Amino acid sequence: MTGTGTGVAAHRSLASLTAARLEKTVSADAVRHNLAVLRAAAGGRRIMPVLKGDGYGLGAPAVAGLLLESGVGALAVDTVAEGAALREHGIGVPVLVMDVDVAGNAEACARYRLMAAVAGPEQIGRHEAVARRRAEPVTVWLRTNVGFNRFGPREERDFDTVLDRLHRARAAVRVAGVFAHLSSSAADARETAEQAAAFRSRVARARAVLGRHLAASLAATHGLLHPPALHGTDWVRPGIGLYGLLQPSSRDLPGWADSGLGRLRPAVTVRARVLDLVTVTRAEGLGYDRTAAVAPGRRLATVAIGFSRGLRGPAPAFTGLLHGRNCPMAGRPGMDCAQFDVTDVPGARPGDWMTLLGRERAGGLPERTAQDVSAELGLSLYELLAALRMPVRLESGPRPEPTATD
Repeated sequence: MTGTGTGVAAHRSLASLTAARLEKTVSADAVRHNLAVLRAAAGGRRIMPVLKGDGYGLGAPAVAGLLLESGVGALAVDTVAEGAALREHGIGVPVLVMDVDVAGNAEACARYRLMAAVAGPEQIGRHEAVARRRAEPVTVWLRTNVGFNRFGPREERDFDTVLDRLHRARAAVRVAGVFAHLSSSAADARETAEQAAAFRSRVARARAVLGRHLAASLAATHGLLHPPALHGTDWVRPGIGLYGLLQPSSRDLPGWADSGLGRLRPAVTVRARVLDLVTVTRAEGLGYDRTAAVAPGRRLATVAIGFSRGLRGPAPAFTGLLHGRNCPMAGRPGMDCAQFDVTDVPGARPGDWMTLLGRERAGGLPERTAQDVSAELGLSLYELLAALRMPVRLESGPRPEPTATD
């Protein structure tokens, strides 16, 4: 019997079969440029890029390698599994696990030398138990709550209880730093300043109990627009800014003009193949139940992206860019394909690439911006890249010498 070829090589070929239909492309040059812009905005503070959700769906190991080549000295993820995946790909720099993970993952956190977030006594206890069982200390970061209200105590007396528990566990649990999330840094300067003041107060109390060596990290990408959020911060944790994405409201903040973030470049392109073309000859519907009416004479392109890849919503809410023209979606997307009205694109042919995010390969205008696409799909910019699920290709330019080291 002939083998079916289900090994590693076969899996790679299966991925290439999907990539022949649709792909996300990440520009290495744009990511390097954006890292330099973020470093400049950070004013000498160290950069800890966030690669949660497989780097927002862009391939965390590949992006991590690119960032390390540019001198990044630490990374952050949400879960132990994400940190372990980086280790399995040979990433050796310190990795912070920002979410408080489940108790059963504490052992793996130590085994992979990840820095766990702790926000309460029970979490400290689980990592202390692992450290004593392994007869070697573990390193953690204290996650404090200044208004994000996802992890950790809000009240000061409860925060003091956490500090006391860390102090008692200090032989087994070493605290590297204190961090928190800002809740409204893309839109609200006043609330951000209040949360930054609360964070500085807690960092001071933590250093008084646990030692002056503790690092502090508050600002992410949008936090760079707020001088109070940078005051007293040692590490900045950018996420979507690495890919040139910023919430539109951030441009109205007082810190925008001096931030330099207007120089960020879009780094991601999403495109899918035209599979076939159909000319409608009579007034009728299309797709399941044929509920979408199409007038006679319209020419429709069937394109290789559907709701299994993140495309959603009724027509004509979404558009694609083909031969320089915006083409509205016709009807609802199917599982793996959708139809777009290309009547005004007489040169459309099967095999053409339709651009769904970014510029067409030929360059120039128009452009499918991330703001346009996120609005059409009803997603935030944070959700957008991960929601469009498809193979990712890193477009690598020449590897420059690192310009900075974090």
